[in-house]
Amino acid sequence: MEAVNLLPAYARPGHPWAAVGKDLSARRVVRAGSVAACVVAVAVGLAYYLERSVVNDRQATLADVQAQVAVVDAKAAPLRAAQASAAARLTTAGTVSERRVAWEGLLADVSRVLPKQVYLQGLSLQSPTALAPGASIPAPTTPAGTPTPATSGVAGFSATGVASSHVKVAVVLDRLASLPWLTNLTLLSTASGSASSTTLSRGDTFSVSAGFNPNGGAK
Repeated sequence: MEAVNLLPAYARPGHPWAAVGKDLSARRVVRAGSVAACVVAVAVGLAYYLERSVVNDRQATLADVQAQVAVVDAKAAPLRAAQASAAARLTTAGTVSERRVAWEGLLADVSRVLPKQVYLQGLSLQSPTALAPGASIPAPTTPAGTPTPATSGVAGFSATGVASSHVKVAVVLDRLASLPWLTNLTLLSTASGSASSTTLSRGDTFSVSAGFNPNGGAK
């Protein structure tokens, strides 16, 4: 049977690499290995130290930036609050402006259309705009100072007056009906009096009511 050499070619006798290391003692091998291990350990330690320093520097920078952001945020908080308050007031002002009723113009219209020898004893106008929660409006009052209840969201017009004759009452109805912000004008009651040419204190009394839309005349 032929013998088979299982050693690799470089380890077989006669190969140049076969004699490498044979003259080294075990102590020298251990010493060289220890030195190599120390060098590797030192290199790993230095690399870790450098990376740790970089991480610490970046963490310190991040902490400084966060502290600066906190200071700026604290200074900006009152500004944001003031901005939000101003925006809320602006929204409220816009809503009030949109819902505002030009009462002076409406009353001027009534006084303009009333004929001579007619005067009003009482007048009530109720805005159709619903009130916001918690809001309130003063109740309208008659000339005698008696308050009339105001109902939120209910639109209405009512008036009582005295005229020199039934003809004047008819004229009042016709002229009030011409106002674009009144609808369904109705004569509620009328009573004859004894009006003279100089006084209306004992003339014909009347009362009327109508639907009220303050934007009815808007173009």
